[in-house]
Amino acid sequence: MAREASALYNDDFLEGLRKREIEEEIIKKNELRKEISKQRRLEKLKLVRRLVFVSLFCCLSIVLMCGYVNITAEKAKLAKLQNELKIQNDINKELKLQIDGKFTLSEIERIATQKYSMTYPDSSQIIYVAVDNSSSKDKVLARKDKANYNNRIFSIINFIKKLF
Repeated sequence: MAREASALYNDDFLEGLRKREIEEEIIKKNELRKEISKQRRLEKLKLVRRLVFVSLFCCLSIVLMCGYVNITAEKAKLAKLQNELKIQNDINKELKLQIDGKFTLSEIERIATQKYSMTYPDSSQIIYVAVDNSSSKDKVLARKDKANYNNRIFSIINFIKKLF
């Protein structure tokens, strides 16, 4: 019986050892599973972070490119408008030259003779008027008065400048 007891004991002991080994293996497997799942979570988190970074980078790039496209379009519009402005300025200059040409004496004479049938006066239509020299003296005095007035204003302005 002792052998049987020792055999039983050995069998129980062996079974206990097997159970412990199995439990230890299960614990190790569980720990490995936990570590693997933890690593997977970390890898997923890293992947998500990378995807978020790449997405943000792409969005920022798209926004910047749209901005550059808008700037380029506006520059093209500006160039077109500047070209139109140049053309309008050239037309304006030509029209001013035409207007200046209309006010020359020869142009006025041509219009008067062609449109209004005007002619130069005959010698019988000319009247001469005698002018006094006193009016020329009045003009000289008026010029002197004006010069004195201008000198007074100039001296007042200089006095005000000196004050400040």
